[in-house]
Amino acid sequence: MIESNAQECLRVLRGNLLSGRESVAFKGVSIDSRTLQAGQLFFCILGPTFDGHAFIRQAVEKKAAGIILSDKERLPSSPTLSGQEDNAPFIIRVDDTLSALQDLARFHRRRLPVRVVGVTGTNGKSTTKEMIAAIAETTFKTLKTRGNLNNHIGLPLNVLQLDASHEVAVLEMGMSAAGEIRLLADIAKPDIGVITNISEGHLVQLKTLKNVQAAKGELFDSLDDEGTAIINADDPLVLELATSLRTAVKRATFGINNPADVKAHDIQATGRGHDFTVSLFGNAFPVQLPFLGFCNIYNALAAVATGHSLGIGTADIKAGLANCKLLSHRYEIFQHDSKTIINDAYNANPKSMREALATLAEYPSSGRRIFVIGDMLELGDLSSSAHTRLGNEIAKQPIDMLVTVGELTALTAQGARAGGMKGDRIIVFDTRAEASEFLRENTRHGDCLLFKGSRGSGMEMVLQEWIHPEAI
Repeated sequence: MIESNAQECLRVLRGNLLSGRESVAFKGVSIDSRTLQAGQLFFCILGPTFDGHAFIRQAVEKKAAGIILSDKERLPSSPTLSGQEDNAPFIIRVDDTLSALQDLARFHRRRLPVRVVGVTGTNGKSTTKEMIAAIAETTFKTLKTRGNLNNHIGLPLNVLQLDASHEVAVLEMGMSAAGEIRLLADIAKPDIGVITNISEGHLVQLKTLKNVQAAKGELFDSLDDEGTAIINADDPLVLELATSLRTAVKRATFGINNPADVKAHDIQATGRGHDFTVSLFGNAFPVQLPFLGFCNIYNALAAVATGHSLGIGTADIKAGLANCKLLSHRYEIFQHDSKTIINDAYNANPKSMREALATLAEYPSSGRRIFVIGDMLELGDLSSSAHTRLGNEIAKQPIDMLVTVGELTALTAQGARAGGMKGDRIIVFDTRAEASEFLRENTRHGDCLLFKGSRGSGMEMVLQEWIHPEAI
């Protein structure tokens, strides 16, 4: 992690020293006084629901080496903060503490020789990030994005975890508006850019799919002449972005249906994942992918292409994929009371909903297949039609029961009825508690249930309240 001192902070952040000595050193940064470690630099970040200035006293009590603030009037009065004591932290005022955090991360990245892989896309970026990191770790000292800390605050914090021993960093880049990927790429300066796919998402801010494409394309735009673009050959919007890449930028394509440098064929569903053969620039090798969801084949291919671009051999690529562990709420599969649960409740949009529907429809089950879904959010003007269209698609699949939770998925229920699904197989609820109670009373031996919805719909809570009603 970053190690520096007040003097360097003053230069990089263009701040003013309010108290303390320029020679005071720090190791690591924090924006949360609860997890702050002694000797770290504390940033007083302001957000819509929090203000780090309110926790300056706690940061001092935990022996922060320094404090970066924007409002000096919020500085508590104490001998320690006035710099009168030997263990006094340095206090630096800047105009904007978030911009200062980003500036420090930008500075830190540029003084390290680490190779950075930036990963974005509408779906699969967290899973692809995990797969790439698992492959990279077979050969290089690797840092990866922790959890889903992939935004304008989380990415700088991850970059500041880098030290001189790291050889590769795999950084997820999320966005909800134009310009956000550009900012993250400017901080991280990726050598390799991966765009998993592009589909409907974040339409409240971006309005159209073309705007989503342009916003995701900011990652490819950030690559310099030494960079490499990892391109989904089966996604026309990603392919279109690739046509505007600088001539010198290297390219590696992946796909299943179209010609690609990294291609999967002979795909066989196993019930717990997929077996397939990868052709890697003409070199074929078998892969046993222990993850549900056909979409994870694409994620794995993107990871294989990235690993190859990092110079990793086939044996290590296979070993990395075999050792990869997915994050929670992403096609997790487990048994509960003689029923099979597929928890894909982390997030949802039309494309990922269709993928989840196909996964459930194909899953071998001795009982009923039950699709338990919550609202898809951030779809803007497409929201109503997308939910209704999903219902039409559900009616065409071998789904025995549809359970909807929320106002928008009530439209999905209507779409399923209009598509021919019998009304007694469609159960509509307004609240998560009602859905959980229904599942407790109406599921039976051998049933397979898949849970899916946007973060705001909280479908993982429906699952938890069903399994652990005593905790409610």
